[in-house]
Amino acid sequence: MQTKNGKWKFHSACLLFPPLGKDELQSLADDIRERGLLNPIIIYEGQILDGRNRLLACELAGVKPEFKKWDGNGSPLSWAISANLIRRHLTASQRAVIALDLLPMLEEEAKQRQRLSAGRGKKGATKSVTFSETGKASQIAATITRTNSSYVEKMKSINRAAPEVVAEVRSGVMTVNDAARLAKLTQPQRQQILAGIHNDPDQSVRRVMRKVLVNSVKQAPASDRQGDSRVEILCGDCLKVMHEKIEDGSVNAIVTSPPFNRGIAYHTYDDNRDKTEFSEWLDQIFHELHRVLHDDGSFFLTVGHAPKAPWAAIQMAEIAGKHFRLQNQIIWVKSITVNETSHGHFSPIQGERFLNRAWDYVFHFTKSGNVPLKRKAIGVPYQHDSNITRGGHGSTVRCAGDVWFIPHETIHGSEDRAEHPATFPPELAERCLKLAGVENDSLVLDPFCGVNGMIAAAKLGVRGIGIDIDPVYCKSAKKLLG
Repeated sequence: MQTKNGKWKFHSACLLFPPLGKDELQSLADDIRERGLLNPIIIYEGQILDGRNRLLACELAGVKPEFKKWDGNGSPLSWAISANLIRRHLTASQRAVIALDLLPMLEEEAKQRQRLSAGRGKKGATKSVTFSETGKASQIAATITRTNSSYVEKMKSINRAAPEVVAEVRSGVMTVNDAARLAKLTQPQRQQILAGIHNDPDQSVRRVMRKVLVNSVKQAPASDRQGDSRVEILCGDCLKVMHEKIEDGSVNAIVTSPPFNRGIAYHTYDDNRDKTEFSEWLDQIFHELHRVLHDDGSFFLTVGHAPKAPWAAIQMAEIAGKHFRLQNQIIWVKSITVNETSHGHFSPIQGERFLNRAWDYVFHFTKSGNVPLKRKAIGVPYQHDSNITRGGHGSTVRCAGDVWFIPHETIHGSEDRAEHPATFPPELAERCLKLAGVENDSLVLDPFCGVNGMIAAAKLGVRGIGIDIDPVYCKSAKKLLG
């Protein structure tokens, strides 16, 4: 169990889990000194399979460790992982990191199976393959570590793009989804965000991320600035402002979410209007949006729905359809449960009749219904490298489809909402703008921008006009954009 220089030999399964911190290890050593070693250290083929922390604690306590050979059935590696997962309170994201570490072992054993099935390599091969499961390595690793395979795939991408972020997921500082967003940023931005998280652990990762991105906009040189110098917030009635300020066909992309007429307590706008009056007003809005939109432009209309008004979203889309062609329907998923693990946030519905609403519509309108999109600008990586060359396209990503999981940022108080009762995650608008193919000289419009409706335009460095009737929201939007 020890090498010639006195160092212990650890099984690869034992090294998948991080050692205890100094204080935790000392507490374990004190307990062993007082009560003895309750669970022996498990060895397998001369290596420590399970009990590294107990061994270190015994050495620290001056207690002779007790060893026991593993005598279980099946896979010792799988057993060791299962034993550790039971003892440790790890999140699904942390287990995904362990699955990532496990992948090379599974891939090596897949090669062993191929050699054995071909009748080669028997002399150097082990007597039995560690895992009896066959299939994709990430799926097997996810099953063993009790997480989901999509998390494992994301961790592979994160490890390639930003390996320094993996440690943050491993320690529980951030989730896989937060790390995936962080990995898409530049290295200086990642460093600033990680420093901000470590300096103030009570802040949410996404809140720190948003602050850093907004600050980077403010600090960019005038020639490269992607924020306040190119995005304008106009306060007033959007019909009047658009009529007076925006030329015909000058807008390349519109991303917005009008009031739903459900009685939301805005500061200025009355969200409890007569239904006929509200419909006529929407018709005027969509008529004006059609005027300002470029012939090859895209209009993304985000609409929620409620149990008491199940057809409201469809009815709003039908009014818009009088002026535009419906080219795509997108489902924005705000919360989802996969393998008994929930992701994202939603507003719970009381009572027994209705299910919690965890998604909204995003209707994609154009003037012709035949506008090309930059589908791969928001694409997802192929799971198998063989797909890259298949079909001759040579792309490393594919179309992500029409169901988008974009969770809301956790709301801690009025500061996060910026006094607005119905904010949307900027990532939703960013994805729409990327899909529309906006470029540096493009003009983006949100006639109901609220507080954070123009953050995506600022981040992408395009020209933008945000309109809101409420002076309080306009002030907050300007402050956020600098």
